[in-house]
Amino acid sequence: MKRFIPAALICACLVACDSQQTNESSVEVNKEEVVVENILIRRSIRNYTDEPVTQEQLETLMQCAINAPSANNRQPWEVRVVQSPELLGKMRAINARSTYNSPVVIFIAGDTENKFSQFDCGLITQNILLAAESMGLGTVVVGSVVPTVLKTPEGKEIVDSLELPENYEVIVGICLGNKNEWPDAKPREAGKVKYIR
Repeated sequence: MKRFIPAALICACLVACDSQQTNESSVEVNKEEVVVENILIRRSIRNYTDEPVTQEQLETLMQCAINAPSANNRQPWEVRVVQSPELLGKMRAINARSTYNSPVVIFIAGDTENKFSQFDCGLITQNILLAAESMGLGTVVVGSVVPTVLKTPEGKEIVDSLELPENYEVIVGICLGNKNEWPDAKPREAGKVKYIR
């Protein structure tokens, strides 16, 4: 009887391992599906509810943000997460469309002395957009916030409040909040992709 116990244990372990590998494989497939679906369903949101974004959600987003790749891992960005109703109100007073009434605006600033910073700031921006979508939050990139708000005489106070290092300038803003609209996808030009074999 004793001679059969190790064999039975081995069989049980093999079945368990095989089952674990099968589960891991299905998890990997699901991850792939989730990532692809997340990219394909994301839309720019310009209408937000009054529900606040939680601090936990913001911290998760920032963790995803700073894990974006960058040239030589220089991370030539500074990120400012603006939640101050007073500051957001000042932005709206200068340009009503600068925040789309979102409860949060994230500013991405790049190192002007790093030739890759604009590209790298694009990568960190995309991480934020996709991470927010995976959390059910809406976003819209507002590049116009720089010339229409931050580079105006009235906007200097807003820029100063961001406390950026001297050689950094804001490249883009991201409005963030809970969605109050679900727009359809706009057409995409698949013909712009060519396969060179």
